[in-house]
Formats: sequence, C-alpha cells, structure tokens
Amino acid sequence: MKDFLRSRTERLMRALLKPLEERADAQHQRLVSKIERLEKRMDAALAKGQAEARLLASRLGGQHTGGASTGAGRSRAPRLGARIPQHAHELETPSAPHTSEGIPADRIVELTACSVCGHDAFTPVCEFNRFFLSETAPDAAAMRADYALCHRCGVVFARRRPAGERFRFLVEHFEETIGRIPADASRGTKVLGSRPLTAEDSEQLRARAGQPMFVSEVPRPKRRQHLPQLLRDRLAVAAHVEILGSLVTLDKPRVLEIRPRFGAIGGALRRLYGGETCALPLFEAQQLLVREVYGSCADHLLDYDAFSIPYAGCFDLIVANHLVTHAVHPGEALEAIRQRLVPGGHLYLYNEPDESDFLENGKSIFNTLNAFHLQTFDGASLARALQSAGFEPVYIGHHQDNCIALARVAADPSAWDPISKKELARRVAKYAQARDLGILSLPDRLKGLFASEWEAVVQRAFAAKTIDFDGDGNLRIVKR
Repeated sequence: MKDFLRSRTERLMRALLKPLEERADAQHQRLVSKIERLEKRMDAALAKGQAEARLLASRLGGQHTGGASTGAGRSRAPRLGARIPQHAHELETPSAPHTSEGIPADRIVELTACSVCGHDAFTPVCEFNRFFLSETAPDAAAMRADYALCHRCGVVFARRRPAGERFRFLVEHFEETIGRIPADASRGTKVLGSRPLTAEDSEQLRARAGQPMFVSEVPRPKRRQHLPQLLRDRLAVAAHVEILGSLVTLDKPRVLEIRPRFGAIGGALRRLYGGETCALPLFEAQQLLVREVYGSCADHLLDYDAFSIPYAGCFDLIVANHLVTHAVHPGEALEAIRQRLVPGGHLYLYNEPDESDFLENGKSIFNTLNAFHLQTFDGASLARALQSAGFEPVYIGHHQDNCIALARVAADPSAWDPISKKELARRVAKYAQARDLGILSLPDRLKGLFASEWEAVVQRAFAAKTIDFDGDGNLRIVKR
C-alpha cells in the first residue's frame, strides 16, 4: 500500500511540475535569444566603433592598429580590392579628357521633368555616363547625363540626353558608344555590326542566312558557312516565347517586334499560333536577317529618338527589346505603342537592365550606364512607368538579371500609387552609396576631379562598409 501511495504521489508531483518546467524552459530560451541579440548588437557597435576609431586615427595622423577585420574576433575579414587614397592631396592632378572629332555639336535635350511620367520633382543621383571613363569620348558634353530620380514614378532618367543628328551619330557608332570597341578601331563587325551594308555584305549575309540553322557538331563541318548566331539567339529568346504563350491568349495574332536581334520571337509566335509579324530592327544587318530567316515584314528601322510605328493598322501584341532604357522620349513612345494596340492588347518588354547591377552587385555606376542608358529602374518603378502611360501590369519579373514586363492596355486608366516616401528615401540613399563607390573605383587619372569632396566620400564609404583597412593600414575596396 505504501508503494502504491508513493508511486501515485510521484506521478502527481511530475504532473504538477511539468508545466512549471516547460514554462521555465521557455523563459530560459527567451532569455538566451535576448542575450544573443544583445551580443550581436554589441558586436556590431564594437565593429563600427573600432572602424570609426581607425578612420579617425588615420585622419588625425595616428597609428593604425589591427588588421582588416572590422569587428569581433569571430567575424570574417572582408575580401579587399584596389587601394583607395585616404586624402585629397594624394590624388593625381586631373587631366583634360581626350575627345574625338566628328560628333554633331547639337542637339542636347535638357529636361526639367521626368522623361516618363512628367513629374517635376526629382533628386540628382549621378552626373556622368560611361563616356566619362573613355579616353576618346566624342566630346566633353557626351560624358554628362545628370541622372535624377523621379519622386513620383521612381524612374531614374538622364536630364541631359542627345537627340536629332547627335543621337543618330551615336547610333551609327554604336559599338564605340557602348564601349564595346575603342573609338579608333574598325567600326562594327563585317556583317553583324551597326554600319550600313554594302551590296557585297548583303550578298554574303543572305547566302549564310540561307544555310540550315541546326548544324550538327559531329562530324564537325570543315567550313563554317552558316550563322551560329541564329541558333544561339533562338535558344536565348525561347523563355520569352514560353512566357507569352503561357500568359496571353494568342490566336493568329498580329505582332510587332521592336528591336529584334534576328526576329526569333516573332518567327516562333507565327510558327506556333499563326498570324502576321512585323519588325522594327535597329541595324540593316538585322533587318536583312529578319526578312530572310523568319519571313517577317521589316520595311523600316527603329528610331529611338523620333519613335513611330510606320506600319498600318493595330497590333494584338507588341514585343520590345531594350525600349524604355534607350528611348529618348519614353513617355511619348509608350503612348504611341498604346494607341497602336487593339483594346486589351499587350505590350511585352524584355532586356530592360535592372539598376541592381550597381546598387546591389558592386559594379561601377559610371561604367554600367552607357550613353544609351537614358532611363534606369527596378521592377517596381518599371511597373509605375507602364501605369503612367495607360497600361495595366500583368506580370513583372526578371530573366537573366534583366527586367521583363507584360502589360495590357488599361480599359479605364486610373490613378496609380506613386513611389512611397520610405522607398524613395531608400533608393536615393542607395544611389548616393553607388555614386561614392563609383568615384572610389575611378582610374587614378580621374579621381582628382572629385578632390573637393574626396574625404567626405571616403568617410561615407567607410561607414557603409564598402571600403576597409588592410593589414598595412591602407584603405581598399571591399569586394562583393
């Protein structure tokens, strides 16, 4: 009987103590989590204090102590790149940039409002484009873009942009303009570049375009007479054909391709769904291939400046490659497209570069924005740009790190939400940080142009942890 009572008492005691033990365990875990969070905050504060102390010591001429690690002993040392001068007096005397000859002096458009939505409030974020890095820019004015971030749609736009004959000159010298070849090199490639085709070029290109596209590698052909670029392009754009076929009901659609590389998207849509395809290629070589390979109507070339659609009638679908980024008047271009779509028709944009290249991935903002990058954005600001032009976004995404967007003509264009104040402030800060890193990454011959703000740039970059000290006390860029 005593054993029974003892066993019963122990079971009752365990039943009573179990909730207390569980509650104690939960309180213990919460306390441990709180201590861990406090430790992380203390580590971060210590790292920041040590870094600021090192930078302050260097500013005061003191001795640098400690290695490249920026915090507690268990934090990983950053990967460091090029050395950064700490003081303005270490910079080279800037030299005048070299310029080439021949570019028309006019005309440069200077905007006082957003090129997309027309809003007149904006924040300047970057002065220069890639020509700033070139030793043979067309002229000094070609380097200035004066990019600004719109306070309504959030698109970053070049307030200074070439137009008219000046823009056409840059298109005719496309490879030099985007930095693909030096200005003094032979212009373009023999058959696929930007230069106009001669009769001999056209004959050779037409003959190669007539060869089979799928050429087996085994056995290897003795002479390559086909155009392997055609198959590579067809495979590269297959994702866009899949997206369109999945999200848009296509039944013998009338399709317009704007700036197709070789016309593979239009050819695939017509092969799968029937209908008719027209195209606006950028260069004559592409115009010939669109006709010869895919049989699309390509009677006109694309004009990014004076944009128009020189084909009669309306379209069910317009597919545009690199359009919003390069359009001199993007608001007008989107309006022209909307007017030429049937009610409920669709616009598909692809290969629109995402600003994350230089805001998140550590690339130089100056080197990324070439002279044709007149607008830049993320997915959200691209959606707002489409809404401002009377489109309803259907799908916004990314493919190979570029923005893609499918939108339909809005039945009743309504008011749309502008960028929030919080998001605007975040993006302005990101652009300021990207500009600082771009300045610090400049060649030595150009750093001196920013001598008046050099030390402030260094301090901001150090606080943002985009630069740090190495073991010898030298400031270096932190590699991402």
